[in-house]
Amino acid sequence: MIVSSMALIEIHNELFKDLATLTNKIVNCHKEFRRRVLKASRYPFSYSYECYSRLNKNRFILTFMAMKRSDYHNPTIGVRCLYNRAEGLYAAVISMENGTTTIFPPHFFKRYRERIVKDFSASSDDIIKRYFSGIWGFTFTVLNNDIRSLYHGFEDEMQGGGERFVCAMTDGYCFGERYGKIHLMKTIISEEMLFESQKEVLGNLRKDFVKVNAAMYGNKNC
Repeated sequence: MIVSSMALIEIHNELFKDLATLTNKIVNCHKEFRRRVLKASRYPFSYSYECYSRLNKNRFILTFMAMKRSDYHNPTIGVRCLYNRAEGLYAAVISMENGTTTIFPPHFFKRYRERIVKDFSASSDDIIKRYFSGIWGFTFTVLNNDIRSLYHGFEDEMQGGGERFVCAMTDGYCFGERYGKIHLMKTIISEEMLFESQKEVLGNLRKDFVKVNAAMYGNKNC
């Protein structure tokens, strides 16, 4: 079980150890998901399953997605773990393809609630669910001086020593730090929060995001 004393690398290692124990659960969920996909009338189609790891009792959400009906046999599978620490509810996304973990602390979802959702009655679970249901990929770049100055207009200086980056995604821009295979997300801002000059600073990143997502998902999700 993930506890408050764990460092980022310890969380990363535990999650991947736990992931290895979920193989049968993933297979069973995939079988059930096939039936849902074949009955679906609209695509993309996704469905999430909640489970707990056998030994460490960590809470996982497995999200299966089919872009079209024929994807029932080979869906995209997203894996995230939700865990509590003293400061609140965290989410950690595990990439099975490249062995990375992306951690979203409570402060990130606080900003998402304030700046994007603007719903102060929803539970933390609902806010996190809403964030991940709206994700259609992202593009990122490391922070240069102009983007760093933009960040400081909305948040205090990042305190970690990782490589700092910004991502363009559906709801705006996310800022974070990278420590090897671990990404720590710091905050999120919306497009409407930016002045025109600031939009220009992030313009190429937004164009790349639109191009990639239009090719993968269609223009409606860009």
